[in-house]
Amino acid sequence: MLKSLAINNIVLIDKAEIEFSRGLCVLSGETGSGKSILLDALGLAIGFRSSLRLIGSEENRAAVSAEFDLSKNSTCKNLLKEHELLDIESNNSLRIRRIISENGNKVYVNDIAVGVNLLSQIGETLIEIHGQHDSRGLLNSSFHGQILDDFAENNELLKSLQKIYQQFKQTEEKIAEIKDKKEQAEREKDYLEFVIKELSHADVKIGEEAELASKKDQLQAKEKIINFLSDLKNNLVEANSNLALSQKVVIRNNNLISNYLANESENFEKLSEKIDQQNVELEEAIRNIESITRDLNNFEETLEQVEERLFFIRGLARKFNTSTDELAKIISDAEEKLELLRNEKQFSNKLEEESRQLLTQYHQVAAQLSKKRQESAIVLAQKVEEELRFLKMEGVKFQVELNSNSQQISATGYEKPRFLSSINKTNFDEIIKIASGGELSRFMLALKVAMMNVKTTPTMIFDEIDTGIGGQTADAVGKRLKALAKNVQILVVTHQPQIAAKADLHFKISKSNVAEKVKTAVTKLDNDARENEIARMLSGEQISKEALAAAQSLIRQG
Repeated sequence: MLKSLAINNIVLIDKAEIEFSRGLCVLSGETGSGKSILLDALGLAIGFRSSLRLIGSEENRAAVSAEFDLSKNSTCKNLLKEHELLDIESNNSLRIRRIISENGNKVYVNDIAVGVNLLSQIGETLIEIHGQHDSRGLLNSSFHGQILDDFAENNELLKSLQKIYQQFKQTEEKIAEIKDKKEQAEREKDYLEFVIKELSHADVKIGEEAELASKKDQLQAKEKIINFLSDLKNNLVEANSNLALSQKVVIRNNNLISNYLANESENFEKLSEKIDQQNVELEEAIRNIESITRDLNNFEETLEQVEERLFFIRGLARKFNTSTDELAKIISDAEEKLELLRNEKQFSNKLEEESRQLLTQYHQVAAQLSKKRQESAIVLAQKVEEELRFLKMEGVKFQVELNSNSQQISATGYEKPRFLSSINKTNFDEIIKIASGGELSRFMLALKVAMMNVKTTPTMIFDEIDTGIGGQTADAVGKRLKALAKNVQILVVTHQPQIAAKADLHFKISKSNVAEKVKTAVTKLDNDARENEIARMLSGEQISKEALAAAQSLIRQG
């Protein structure tokens, strides 16, 4: 439900803050007073296309803010939650602010910047605007099926049908894919067998190229490394011999040190131990060098063999336009295609059986859906015609054409419903082609009242619903708007006092000259002001006592 609307510098409205309530809200005023400006401002708040012409003269930008109560609007709350826009502190509140300027649009939903496209999606869950230029509902046949299904309460059947339809389409795509792969495999059969034979015989392992390249580098450096290790070993052997000689000298002079320099005996023993330790470490180093040399001399392949294998597998990779590590995958892909060729019939039979079962399920659900639509189409047409008669459109016929075709399946079933009408005993045709603007609005009102118990957007706006009517017809329209307003919030722009008299909330749109500038103001009317406004609507600017009494009578009746 729309709670409030704040307007800043929209055309002739400098500033306005409007508080709305539940029930029937009427907007009235003289012709040209600016009622359309209010709807333009509200349209901006719910994602309608903006225009620089909407910017007033006070500054180079305009802004509109709207607040909505979402306590009975789970559809909008789910959409906000999906886009992480739901207010954590008050998830029943929605604040929208939109700024337009020469630099473009800025949109904020619960103080978070969003795009206009998302705002438009949110707006569709908040408000329906019905009038001559309504792009949904009666004027657009693509929505007629949705309206009929809402009336018939077909939501669960539709979900089931759509799920089966998607599964069927996916299965059919798999069958087509297998067929294409089979045909391709048949064309490539000899080639695939050659590929498998050649690459299997080559037996290229993942990582083999890198391993061979490393071996090649090692083998190319082998002689240099062996010569270096040989020299290193000789040097270590010589050093070891010198250490051994030094150790003998130490042992031979041990008694001399002990007899004449007893106080240095301990240090001399440590020196002997260090020489002995170095001797051991040198011997271990020599053994390590000998081990490395044996490993180098024990390579299974020669440098020539490694280079030949490396050249061969790289040649295969170039031949198949891939890397050496991907050659194994080429084998598996080729084997998979041949396996498909061998077992295609088994795979296809299984999928075709699944497809047949899904198609049977589809027709079962679609038949149920079709039956409900046929039954509901009759009931809806009867209800709409009853409402049209109440709205003084006697003789007008309403028909829901189903255009059923069980041979052409879709996600929405067999039917493509269209709303048709016959006015003044003419042939049935699309309503937009044969109805006037006021008749279109009354058609939509009749449809909405007929669907009163069906879930809908929480706020509806009827613009130009009173075009070309008056007297009893206007009174009938007012009564139906009042009835509809028991379930949803209704905003109606009207020139008819019979409609205005039934309002739960009444605003007057007026134009005035301020400092040689034309300005539009929005005023909430109290009881006395409301009586005067309805009296003006009855008699014009010169309000007579009779007109005032008639206004009071209309309000009491409303």
